[in-house]
Amino acid sequence: MARMEVSATKSNLMKMKDELSFARDGKELLAQKREVLVMEMLRLQDDARKVREDLDQLLERAYASFITASLLEGFDGMQRLALAIRPGVEMKVEERSVMGVILPIVSCEGRERRPDYGFGQGTFASDRTVQLFLEVASRLCEVAEIETAIYRLAMETRKTIRRERALENKFIPEYSASIKYIEDTLEERERETFYQLKLIKGD
Repeated sequence: MARMEVSATKSNLMKMKDELSFARDGKELLAQKREVLVMEMLRLQDDARKVREDLDQLLERAYASFITASLLEGFDGMQRLALAIRPGVEMKVEERSVMGVILPIVSCEGRERRPDYGFGQGTFASDRTVQLFLEVASRLCEVAEIETAIYRLAMETRKTIRRERALENKFIPEYSASIKYIEDTLEERERETFYQLKLIKGD
């Protein structure tokens, strides 16, 4: 087993034992962090699946309404109506932390959902299309929040696993091997010293 190049002294032995203890504590903390990150990621994946399904259904309804409105208004009429529609969603991003990982909190505030064009323009289908696509925009904020959070958690989980494995497979074995080498060397020196003292005394 590989060990570090270190002098076999009692001070180095104490230092290596402290560092080994620190590495083991670090590995335990990384394992706990990994478990929390994975649990949070699994919880969000369930949310993401539901939000995605809801968004897909909403998009189907929105595009069906758009097709109906296009048939009633015509291409030119839809273009004129589109120019009269102001952006209806304001996005605000805040943050929260999970085990040091910064996750977004995205909130979308929609204005009052009413047509911007006059009563003589548009139909029920075009009004409904506007409302549905404003709902789509709001739902997209939810999807963005959850999927960004999952991505960041996944990246941090990978880094945590790499660090945990590095401690387990490299640093801890190297420290353990180095400590054993120092202990064996010091023990051998003590035996030699004891033997030499016996020779001097003539026992």
